[in-house]
Amino acid sequence: MGTATLPGVDRKDAGLALVGPLYVGSPHLQQKVADAIVAEWAAAPRPEGLLSQSCYVSTDGENVWTYEQWTELSAYRATGTQEPPAPLRGLGPDGADIERCAPTPFQRYRSRVYEPSSVPTRFVAPAFDTDGRAPQRGIIDALLDGPLTTATPGLIAAHFHYSLDGGRVLNFAEFTEDSAHEFFLDSPSAQVTTRITQDMPGVRGIGGRRYVLHGSVVTVPPAAG
Repeated sequence: MGTATLPGVDRKDAGLALVGPLYVGSPHLQQKVADAIVAEWAAAPRPEGLLSQSCYVSTDGENVWTYEQWTELSAYRATGTQEPPAPLRGLGPDGADIERCAPTPFQRYRSRVYEPSSVPTRFVAPAFDTDGRAPQRGIIDALLDGPLTTATPGLIAAHFHYSLDGGRVLNFAEFTEDSAHEFFLDSPSAQVTTRITQDMPGVRGIGGRRYVLHGSVVTVPPAAG
């Protein structure tokens, strides 16, 4: 079983992030699935280019979310990893297998770190459907240079990624606690964020869940400084 070491989301050597959401439906199954995924990672060889693997569970008990960091897409492709991953055998209701989807490849585009000395305990992953690279970069720039220029209390960082296929933007946001995220949702910043998203052509907000880190396996720790 891995530990629960936070990933350095903005580490400079991570040129690829693989993101895999998985709906499981209940807290009991969520824990079983998250345990199995982390155990699978811990038992597997560590290929060149793999930096870290982190598994999160949603606070509503319904989802498992994985975030892997690689040096680049070619390093991941060179492993010949099966896509989608093999089902989790016998973990579902009545011993059924749990099917998994292939992870989506992202590249981190911009981050804004507001409280570098704070340690996050809650992670939110709001996403946007997008119609190509220009809307991807447009919505990220508009938000980070607009309502997210400054943070509400307890928002530690916002790490924006765009999918390599041009179809999605992901904000990996870090908060100190649940109440900090709830405060943000009620803030003027969130209202402006929603308005900008609604007004920007080629962008559609699809929301995101709140997570806690369940476990991780780190191959190469982030460089100091």
